[in-house]
Amino acid sequence: MVKGAENAAEELDVNLTVFNANNDSVAQYNGAEDYISSGVDALVINAIDVEAMKPIVERAEEEGIPVISIDSIIEHDAVDVQIGVDNYDSSVELGHYFNEYAEETWGDEDIKIGAVSALNSPIQINRQDGFMDTILENENIELVNTVDGENVQERALSASEDLLTANPDLQAAFATGEPAFIGMTSGVRSQQRQDDLKLFGWDLSEQVIEGIDEGYVEAVLQQHPDEYGASAIESAHALLNGEEVEAEIDIPASIVTEENVDDFRYLFE
Repeated sequence: MVKGAENAAEELDVNLTVFNANNDSVAQYNGAEDYISSGVDALVINAIDVEAMKPIVERAEEEGIPVISIDSIIEHDAVDVQIGVDNYDSSVELGHYFNEYAEETWGDEDIKIGAVSALNSPIQINRQDGFMDTILENENIELVNTVDGENVQERALSASEDLLTANPDLQAAFATGEPAFIGMTSGVRSQQRQDDLKLFGWDLSEQVIEGIDEGYVEAVLQQHPDEYGASAIESAHALLNGEEVEAEIDIPASIVTEENVDDFRYLFE
């Protein structure tokens, strides 16, 4: 996302400053407040806690600063542009992929699936809802448990290992985001479950691509964060020049499998 934003900023000859809050919503709030106080022309936010950022977008509006929200949805009239993906609908699409895979692989067998989520993230809960609402229409599929990785890789690893230990007959698992998916791949390797478990979920990483190459990661929804970042800078630039910009810019996610994973390896080089 940052690379895409930096490339667009360079092309448009604008000054871009990036603050990484490292998953700390308080630090993000303070950083955004500092930007507003320093008189930035536009503010781009990938909110950790959407509710916590509402006072920030209100203050930005008071100061006449356009706000572009990326990925997480800040439901406030002061947000000028929302850029991202429909998390629920994309998960529905992956759910349909799972249903086809399950029919081809397991037929009429009973299927047990687990999930590693981040219960502190509305976005990731939305993703899980879209996926589970789609696959659980099949009476043969049972969601045995959802464990909370808290959007932290180490905690997701521990939660994944607990899920796998408690359910040795699990056939599939779903991860709602990058930390959960990385933790889950590590859990599968540590418990040597590569041959009897198939993983589905959100967000590629080096570890998840290795899982695709080894055959136990079946399908991954991959967003296009570089396009998010570029679109955010382009939208801010356009607004500051008095141009009209769509209030919502949807950049669909792609389903990545062994068939097309080579098209995405460059993201991690």
